[in-house]
Amino acid sequence: MTDLSRPAHELLNALYEHARSRRKWDGTRKTGVSLPELRRAFRTVPRPNVEDELEAVALRRHLDELYGYGAIAAMKGDDGEKVPLPKGVWVLPTHPLVKRAREPLPPLHPRMRKVARYWDGAAPRTRIGYRAVNNWFLSEPDVTPAPKRERALDIFGSRTYSGYFEAEEKAFDELSGPFFSDREALYELLHMYSAPPQIITERLIVESDGCYGRIGDGDILLVVENVTTCWSLIEALDGIKGHAVGYVACGMGSSFLASLASIKMLRRSKIAEIRYFGDLDPTGLSIPAAAAEEALKDNDLPEVLPAVGLYDALLGIGTPLPRKEKRLTTHQAAGRVQWLDPSHQAMVTALLCGEERLAQEWVNLRYLKANSEWLRGLHR
Repeated sequence: MTDLSRPAHELLNALYEHARSRRKWDGTRKTGVSLPELRRAFRTVPRPNVEDELEAVALRRHLDELYGYGAIAAMKGDDGEKVPLPKGVWVLPTHPLVKRAREPLPPLHPRMRKVARYWDGAAPRTRIGYRAVNNWFLSEPDVTPAPKRERALDIFGSRTYSGYFEAEEKAFDELSGPFFSDREALYELLHMYSAPPQIITERLIVESDGCYGRIGDGDILLVVENVTTCWSLIEALDGIKGHAVGYVACGMGSSFLASLASIKMLRRSKIAEIRYFGDLDPTGLSIPAAAAEEALKDNDLPEVLPAVGLYDALLGIGTPLPRKEKRLTTHQAAGRVQWLDPSHQAMVTALLCGEERLAQEWVNLRYLKANSEWLRGLHR
């Protein structure tokens, strides 16, 4: 193997860069570069100006160097010109593919034995899913039926599984493979179900309760950011007497702000107060904070206040997990948390200035049915 001249070395680097950027080349396999691509790469390389030397002659000379160096190989055939150039070149591997050590199959719970058939061929994230479900079964969990996103937090809601999913409560939406794709069998195995979404309409039908869930005779409208927690609260409130919640509505994220005007279509005397409960992260707090500002500008809208007892519960039982949203400055966090009850502002400021979040699904149906402290702020 010979030493390379500087222009040949520059050409080789240009070919490597082209292969990495256009072919997603990792250096472990050969990859092709066509003659037009080869010419473009060559024209970016500084080289001595030899009088009357044709580009094809100079390129051919540098290619010969790279052939001798063992960095590239010519494709079959040429362009048929007087100074023939190959139809393309193969950029050869720079290092061998290192095989990852095979991840051993863990001891399986009896209900997970069929996973052994899929283990070796599973993608890394799918294996994480197998391992998490297996560990959950081995922990002798409470298998009382639960909504899918609440069950997902039961199984994936720890730092062990952080970073593998967009959000841990949505893990089952992202997992695939034979074990996870058979939804009917999976739901039965994990004792979970999907919380049905509420009917969404452009306007509230005055003669009925429209898209609000009527839950009692009270004058509080409880707005919940996510569908799963919304339906868990409806189910829990249905068995409780003495609260002041008249309606429960799913805010569906930022659509809550846009739908504020529809609340005026219910007679003002029916809803005296709006209580809101959502995720504790920058977006989850910006929604009610903005809605509270809008409500203050409109005399026909009731105040938008935090559901204090529910946020108490979330801060008490939830496990903070890493978030993808960037951390806030103290000043930015102060603008979000001022809407919250003063007793929660310091803890949530620390959360927002860090890199974690609390998903509202931690306040699950099991907790709601076993406790009553979360009703604070929902009585008269």
